[in-house]
Amino acid sequence: MTQEYEDASGSKAQFQDSQFLVFVNRILAFLMSGLYLLIQRQPQHKTPLYKYAFCSLSNIMSSWCQYEALKYVSFPSQVLAKASKIIPVMVMGKIVSHTTYEYYEYVTAILISIGMTLFMLDSSDHNKNNGATTLSGVILLGGYLLLDSFTSTWQNALFIDYGVTSVQMMCAVNMFSCLLTAMSLFQQSSFPLIFSFMTTYPRFIIDCLLISICSASGQLYIFYTISKFGSITFVIMMTIRQGLAILLSCLIYHHEITVVGVFGILLVFGSVFLRIYCNNRLRIIRRRRATANSIKH
Repeated sequence: MTQEYEDASGSKAQFQDSQFLVFVNRILAFLMSGLYLLIQRQPQHKTPLYKYAFCSLSNIMSSWCQYEALKYVSFPSQVLAKASKIIPVMVMGKIVSHTTYEYYEYVTAILISIGMTLFMLDSSDHNKNNGATTLSGVILLGGYLLLDSFTSTWQNALFIDYGVTSVQMMCAVNMFSCLLTAMSLFQQSSFPLIFSFMTTYPRFIIDCLLISICSASGQLYIFYTISKFGSITFVIMMTIRQGLAILLSCLIYHHEITVVGVFGILLVFGSVFLRIYCNNRLRIIRRRRATANSIKH
């Protein structure tokens, strides 16, 4: 979204259509999951297809907000916002599934909010953009977090209610995403402009394919990791990945982070790891109590 592409004559341009990036990602994810379903036997699918449309639409909109936000905020800010997704997930859990939370979950959510605020305020001091631009980025990030939280909460409800497998979910959601984004792009007559951009700046095609392959393959790895090693291992891996993403972005693109910003980052990731630790300890304690009660009876 921020890359300048150069043609043979030396003129430069940036790709502006976030919807097309979402469209390409979803097509490849749909094809990969569809191929997996053809090769690997799956349990009978019982979920009404229209149920996927809700999380598919929120998934498209969250991805659009994510790409658009990169025009206004730095990549480290976006990655740290993703690490703070626990807060809107808790809100959506309350609204959609009426989930109850432990005290440590509220404490870590507050600490994450403080860390994120410190980092965002610190990065905005060094940002060359004006206040309105920064506000646009924050609004888009907020939209991304809320929509993405609804997506995961709704998908979790479908897993529980209908026993759908992860790959079935991936295939159905991406199928609807392809249809919805294609309709939107056709309605806006975007395809001729996009193909013109591709022919003028062929390096964009390589970047587009690369991001799509990484996105689609990443989804398959996510589902495999959760099924084989559990959600705790997956969350730890994702948290480390986000930290490395910030570090790499700062090294490659020279994003400035001061001591306050570093403290904000450490507070966010420290809170995430504290949450994982408390969650794990609580599970062990509950398991021991259940074992002790069964022995007594």
